[in-house]
Amino acid sequence: MVMRVATLSLVGKIRSTTQPRFLPAPWVEYPRRVPAKVTIPIRCEVRGQQIAGEVAVWKYSPQPESTRSQRLLLIHGFRGDHHGMQLIVDGLPEFEVLVPDLPGYGQSPPLCTADGVTHEHTVNLYAAAVEGLSQALHLGSGDCLIGHSFGTVVCAAHCAQHHRDWSSVVLSAPISDNIFRGRLLPGATVVELYYRLCQVLPEAAANAVLRSPTVLEVMNLTLGVGWDRELTAFVKDQHRQFFGGYWNRKNLLESYHASSRHTVKEYASNVRVPTLLLAGSQDTLSTPKGRRLLRESLPQGHLEIIRGSGHLVHYEKPAQLARAVRQFVSCVTPHRQ
Repeated sequence: MVMRVATLSLVGKIRSTTQPRFLPAPWVEYPRRVPAKVTIPIRCEVRGQQIAGEVAVWKYSPQPESTRSQRLLLIHGFRGDHHGMQLIVDGLPEFEVLVPDLPGYGQSPPLCTADGVTHEHTVNLYAAAVEGLSQALHLGSGDCLIGHSFGTVVCAAHCAQHHRDWSSVVLSAPISDNIFRGRLLPGATVVELYYRLCQVLPEAAANAVLRSPTVLEVMNLTLGVGWDRELTAFVKDQHRQFFGGYWNRKNLLESYHASSRHTVKEYASNVRVPTLLLAGSQDTLSTPKGRRLLRESLPQGHLEIIRGSGHLVHYEKPAQLARAVRQFVSCVTPHRQ
C-alpha cells in the first residue's frame, strides 16, 4: 500500500514524495485512489478587487464501470490540505472527485492582487477562490460541493455570495457555533492566546511553535474521540506530515482569524440548495443546540449525526461519512443510466 507523503521545506511549501504508509482498520478494504495533480490558474473578485493565482488540484477518476455523471469538489479545513480528504475520496470510488489545496496551503500559493501584492486571506477570498476554481473546472449544475470544518464556512460563504448552480452541498463537521461563547469559550481562549503568541514571536520561533509536535499532540487529545491505537497513530502521522504545510505565517494567521470568527450560520439563509450537515455526536467544536439552529437556518437543510465521532469525523468515521454523501447525492441528483 502506498500513500502520498509531503516533505516540508524550510519555507513551508510542500514537495510530494511517495513512501509506504498505513491506513486505520478496517479502511484497508477500500482500495486507495491515486490522483493526478493539475495546476489551475484562477481569477476572482473580492469586494471589487481583482485577485489571481494558481490552485493545485488533485483529480481522482471514477472507477471504469461507474455510471455517475456528477463530480464532487471537496474543500479541506483550517491548516489542512488535500491529504485530509483521502479517506473520504477512497470511500466514493464511483465519483470523479476534485480536491484542491486552499490558497496558502500545500502546493497552492497565496493569492495576489493585480500588482502582485498578497491579498488578505479572508472567508470572502476563499469563497471567491472556490468560485474561480469552479468556473475554471466547469463545475456547477449536477455537481456537489463538500466542505469539512473551516471548509464548511468557505462553502457556505461561496454558495451565499456566488449562487453557483450546485445540485447539493455537504458540510462535514460544520462550524455551527460561535466558539467564543458558552462552553466552547475556555478552549477557544487557549487557542486564541496560542495564535496571538505566534503573531508576536520572531518568524523562526513562531514557525517552530506552530509546527510543534507537542501542540499537535494536545490538539489530538482535545479533538479525538474513542481512538484505538491504530487510528491514533494514523491521525498523529497525518498531522505531523501535513499540518505544518502553510506557505507563511501571515496567511496562516489570517486564515485562523477567518476560521475562528465566522460560522456557517452567518451564511445559511442564502444557501439555497439541498444541504446535508454531517456532524459528529461528540464534536467538541459545536453544540447540539448550535447544530439544530443551523439546520433550521438552512432553507433546504438536513442534519445527520454520526455516532461515536468527534470533530475529526473524516478520520474517525470515513466509511459512514462516505455512505451518507452517496445517499444524499443520489437522492438529489439521479445518476445517468
